[in-house]
Amino acid sequence: MDATRDGSGATVVVSGEAGIGKTRLASEFARGARDAGFEVLLGRSIDLVGTELPYQPFVEALRPLGDPRQVDGRSPGSQLNVFENALTMLEERAAATPVLLVLEDLHWADTSTLDLVVFLAHNVAERPLLMLTTYRADEPSSAERMRRLEDGVRRSGSAIVLEVGALDRDELAALVAAQADTLVPAAVTDTIIVRSEGNPFFAEELLAAVGDGGELTRRLRDLLLQRVARLDYPAQGVMRLAAVAGREIRYPLLHATVELPEGDLRDSLRQAVDHGVLVAEPETGSFRFRHALLAAAVYATILPGEREELHARIAEGLARSTAAAPAELAPHWEAAGRSAEALAASVDAAREAEAVFGLAEAHAHLERALGLWHGVPDAAELSGLDLAELCARTAELASQVGAAQRALGLGRRAIELVSDDDPHRAALLHVRVAEYLYATGSNDDALAALERAVELAPVEPPSPERAYSLGSLAGGLMMGWRHAESLPIAEEALAHARSVGAREAEVRALTVLGADLAYLGRTGEGIARSREALQLAERIGDHIGLERAYVNFTDALTMLGRHRESVRLGQSGLEAMRRYGIDSTVLVSNQIEALLAIGDWDEAERLSAAALRATTSSFPDVLSIVRADLEIGRGQFDTARAHLEAACASLHENGGPGRHAGYLAELALWERRWTDADAAIHAGLARAHQREAAQIRVQLCAKGLRAEGELAALARARRDADGVQTWLARTQKLIGVARRAAAEASAVTPNAHGWLTLAEAEYQRAGGAARPESWSEAAAGWQRLERPPLAAYCRWRQAEALVAVGASRIETSVTLREAHAVATRLRCKPLLRELELLALRARLDLASPEAALSNGKQGLEDILGLTPREAEVLALVARGYTNREIAAALVISVKTASVHVSRILRKLDAPNRLEAATIAHRLAPPHRGPAENDA
Repeated sequence: MDATRDGSGATVVVSGEAGIGKTRLASEFARGARDAGFEVLLGRSIDLVGTELPYQPFVEALRPLGDPRQVDGRSPGSQLNVFENALTMLEERAAATPVLLVLEDLHWADTSTLDLVVFLAHNVAERPLLMLTTYRADEPSSAERMRRLEDGVRRSGSAIVLEVGALDRDELAALVAAQADTLVPAAVTDTIIVRSEGNPFFAEELLAAVGDGGELTRRLRDLLLQRVARLDYPAQGVMRLAAVAGREIRYPLLHATVELPEGDLRDSLRQAVDHGVLVAEPETGSFRFRHALLAAAVYATILPGEREELHARIAEGLARSTAAAPAELAPHWEAAGRSAEALAASVDAAREAEAVFGLAEAHAHLERALGLWHGVPDAAELSGLDLAELCARTAELASQVGAAQRALGLGRRAIELVSDDDPHRAALLHVRVAEYLYATGSNDDALAALERAVELAPVEPPSPERAYSLGSLAGGLMMGWRHAESLPIAEEALAHARSVGAREAEVRALTVLGADLAYLGRTGEGIARSREALQLAERIGDHIGLERAYVNFTDALTMLGRHRESVRLGQSGLEAMRRYGIDSTVLVSNQIEALLAIGDWDEAERLSAAALRATTSSFPDVLSIVRADLEIGRGQFDTARAHLEAACASLHENGGPGRHAGYLAELALWERRWTDADAAIHAGLARAHQREAAQIRVQLCAKGLRAEGELAALARARRDADGVQTWLARTQKLIGVARRAAAEASAVTPNAHGWLTLAEAEYQRAGGAARPESWSEAAAGWQRLERPPLAAYCRWRQAEALVAVGASRIETSVTLREAHAVATRLRCKPLLRELELLALRARLDLASPEAALSNGKQGLEDILGLTPREAEVLALVARGYTNREIAAALVISVKTASVHVSRILRKLDAPNRLEAATIAHRLAPPHRGPAENDA
């Protein structure tokens, strides 16, 4: 726009498919132009049937200026005169104010209009005139005319031709979120993204249709069907049959099912391709609808009765083909009302999908079979399984694809259908129901179901069902942090499983044993059992057991302070589970937790964002909690609060007693809600009462001491002696809890010592003592454990304490910079804010000496004739450093620093350090402020 205002006009041609955003782009550009002082003239071409109106968009756009087709009420005499008149009108208007001429929908424009556009494009280059035109690129009837338009405009030398492409996934997700009045569930957003295929108009219309059961809005359906309406009647019939087949249909199937002579069929297909309804795929010998929503719109026009008949024709045509798969046949048989054929095909399709780990597809097929069951008299004979088994299989698949509530309902139905004289089968069904209960957060009910499973499974003779039930009960106790109780049951389950050769039950027992032993301090044994579980599950193809083994193993490694090892194993686990078609919410959450610990926050951001988009009803709280942890660290407090509230609604204690309270406290601490943080900590401690939860208690205590220390400081500031004593008394109790908990947990995990060291430093700080060495020890401990976020927090507190005891600026700045570098890399805004405030209060420099030197060292060398080392020293002199501070910063002796300063003064002919600093400041490049750095 600036160039246009200065007299360098241009033409912009924007193309794209219907609904892609051309009009929105033009509108936003026009709004910006008006704000910049342009006069905006707008004209649109109209789809007029049976006639062409010459220059229609120009007549509309130039109406405020006059009609270019008339000169003083007379005919212009020639087309060239019309063109000249239009240019003169625009030129005269642009002499007073720059002009933006917007011409939309040129795919409907007459030839004369297009010629005038080309003429103007060749004549705007030296005028304050900008022309913006749009056209629909997917309009076959105008494709050749639009190509000529683009070629003509390009030859002007002052044109820009843009094609607006489809939005990517993230852009569509942002569009849906911005357009919605309320929070849109991730599953709904995903559906809109897939169905819209990157088209923003389609996405908005699909969002509007959500409340109507997902049916296409009338406006979208009418837009899509415009092309189909141009086809003749036989071709429209072919389109209806093609829509029944799906978005894509092979020519042999179409030829076998359509009721037209082959020549007429080919004519119909040619029409459909020419009008942009279908796209031919020569490589596959098939035709597909240009957009999936177009197929859906055509399908919606098919009448009842006709729809069943067309589906039957497609199904029969597929059945005659040896290449037809049950998955193709089943939905057509169902839509045709042929329930028996649909049931048999659905069960077969589910088996085939499971064989290649298409778990979501297998689940959908079995759900269809369940819906058809009661309408088929000989359903069991046709499907090869009874209703209880069908319910159980469907429940298992529902659980694996994240539909935990559906799995629970089906599992309970299967139990109702099983006879009392089949206790082994009933026991396993109770185990499955317990797993679904855990996934929905009903831990107490789940444990009761596992106890019932063990009761049902006969002790004699030994059986795989008994072994699996025992291993599962041990797993339930383990999940409740009752490791000491779980261990002997898991050992019994392992012995039982091995005695009967029950390999899946063996995997289950080994998985629980690995976790129990690790949490009870028998680390080597626990790691060995966990590896054994992984290897066995892989060997026998037990993908359910493999997921559990990865989940327990990564959790144990994180608990043991082996976070990088946990990340590596978790990545392998996620890749393995994806091969089985399983998206493990808990394994993803474990991975994110470990990534956050080691400071790989960007990867945690990517992984958690993707997982939230695909979040399911199984274990929804664990993913929300770890995402909230990241958001707290980055200062996204509102979204963190929303995720913690969402987790609370479905909370169970898989992640350890009281951990949710710890995250609530962390959020409150950074928001300076000290009393809320303190209340959350004490609520969490009340839940973390098990002996095995000692490591959680010491972590909670460290955070609680931070809150109570702040409250004691506030009481001191208010000269509230009683308040100070009250809060200090509470800190004494809390540090006692922390010490006892650390003594219990230190034999299990090094994290316990790290948290205790931090708690001790917080306790000293609460009492008003400034002990830099305590914070230094805490930071060093977290660095050894490779926990940079916690180390950075401790370095901040260490810098605070150094300021309080009057330490040198060099020592304090080095500590502060160390924390600042980590916080900057992590984009940890709350910590960055505190560090910058401390630097401001204490007049400390957050820029490292190296960074300062890089801003002008080379210039000082060249201009003043200094050596590189002298340039470094002068840069520090200019910042007010003493010889001792220069020595510390450059790791040289004080005497050497003094020699360098003396040489610099001689070379600069400066009487003292102040004059030398003045010279350096004069020659240094100008400092860039925050606004410039952000530009």
